[in-house]
Amino acid sequence: MGTLRRRGILDHSLSLHLERPIDKADPVARNALRLGAYQLFYLRVPGRAALHETVEAAKALRGDRIGGLVNAVLRALLRSGEEPGRSAVELFAPPALYAALSGSLGREEADAFLAASLERPPFTIRANRFRTTREGLLSRLSNAGMDPSPCRFAPDGIVLGEPGMVHADPGFRSGGYLVTDEGAQLIAPLLSPAPGEELLDACASPGGKTTHLAALAGGKARIVATDLPGRLRALEQTVSRLQVTGVSLRPHDYSGGRLPKRAGEFDKILVDAPCTGMGVIRRNPDAKWRFLPADPARMARLQRSLLSNAWESLRPGGLLVYCTCTLFREENEQVVESFLAERPDALPVREPPPGWQGPAEAWTAEGYLRLLPHRHGTDGFFAAILARTGRQARAGSGGEKGPLRRRPRGRIDRTAA
Repeated sequence: MGTLRRRGILDHSLSLHLERPIDKADPVARNALRLGAYQLFYLRVPGRAALHETVEAAKALRGDRIGGLVNAVLRALLRSGEEPGRSAVELFAPPALYAALSGSLGREEADAFLAASLERPPFTIRANRFRTTREGLLSRLSNAGMDPSPCRFAPDGIVLGEPGMVHADPGFRSGGYLVTDEGAQLIAPLLSPAPGEELLDACASPGGKTTHLAALAGGKARIVATDLPGRLRALEQTVSRLQVTGVSLRPHDYSGGRLPKRAGEFDKILVDAPCTGMGVIRRNPDAKWRFLPADPARMARLQRSLLSNAWESLRPGGLLVYCTCTLFREENEQVVESFLAERPDALPVREPPPGWQGPAEAWTAEGYLRLLPHRHGTDGFFAAILARTGRQARAGSGGEKGPLRRRPRGRIDRTAA
């Protein structure tokens, strides 16, 4: 993971001792060189040991010739005494990704984001309200030696200082908690799910936000969780392990426009859209080395389709949250703004709901949520809340009732909605 996070820096340092670009080298050789250089620069491994083990591994896979190349380059790196280009932020990501992030965030914010993405993220979990409380879980995990502490914002979130025993923990296997970033824990509360409401999670797998919606409603909301047939297995396992009530699963491809219920049947909808995933590269650093300049536009087309088709399932007076784990305006603000321009019955809700416990300054001047690792300690997330205008909400739905009214600057009056 560390090698993947710092691959650009390592490649730059190694290239000074190679006759041709490292990307042209034998795959085993270049990855052995990266791993060896990472150990030399960033781990408390004696140089001689790091060099010996790396060379032996290369020899075992490709023979003496590749082993000799790895040996020669790493020895040259050791002799040079050069430190890697730690301050060259452009090396933290491939050039195309750096340019795209700078275009969406501005260079200073992109630099700070990429620097934060080099660090090891906190290991966070969410207490499952169907089985326990955060206070009870904190006590049990402390006794188990996992060094837990409450998350900064998420009311059910816990950071584990010693997470190595999680997957062997009986409490995890029995559904007492699930592993999820603190930022992800701040998305479901944007919908304020209530008992008696009908909710749709349109892109639900693997189920973290689905089960959170159910927990926030005390298991008394009716939630339809849909995803592609091939993704339902993971969703089913999460719902089953956490022993969540009120959730039904349905195979569905929302990009195709076919609705799982009659139009306008849901009080609230979550569209956790597929995206380029560049907001979570500190956890998935390999993704940044696969990034292509055309990716945001390609994903935006799918996202617009998902949002438009899910909207048809929302009743007038209902709320929809559109969210991603990426930072590109093309997949976030531009998707939402183009949708708003096409739908006169859609109004943005430019503030969090009452009781939402996330960071207030994470709401942008445009009225969208943008969470960032260097500012909030979370992964990178975007969210927009949209309200559908029209007839009065259905009585007994448990949701907000009455006609929607415009507030100054396009805000929605939640007390009257």
